[in-house]
Amino acid sequence: MIAPDISEMRTLLPILNEIDETGLSRLDRSEWFRPSAAQARRLEAAADTMGVYLMTYRANCRAGVGDGLCNLIAAAKLDAVELDEIANLENACPDAAIVAYERPIRLRR
Repeated sequence: MIAPDISEMRTLLPILNEIDETGLSRLDRSEWFRPSAAQARRLEAAADTMGVYLMTYRANCRAGVGDGLCNLIAAAKLDAVELDEIANLENACPDAAIVAYERPIRLRR
């Protein structure tokens, strides 16, 4: 059974819907940033425009023990315009660092 916090995060961050329950249970969640509903809508719109998945992490946070999402799936390659959009999103969410992942996701393992 998925914990309620994961269920809520899956609603806010669609990338988490692409990872099965077993994979999610192994991930280190200590660094994840929970966006507000408005922030999540803006992130999803930007992700759709760029053709990537976006994930939010707590700014200036180091992961604890366990696996991070970056070890599970491949990061997206972004051009200068897309990097500027990520910077704008981070300015709108100053407590978050935003990472783009390939869409569809590609497992690194």
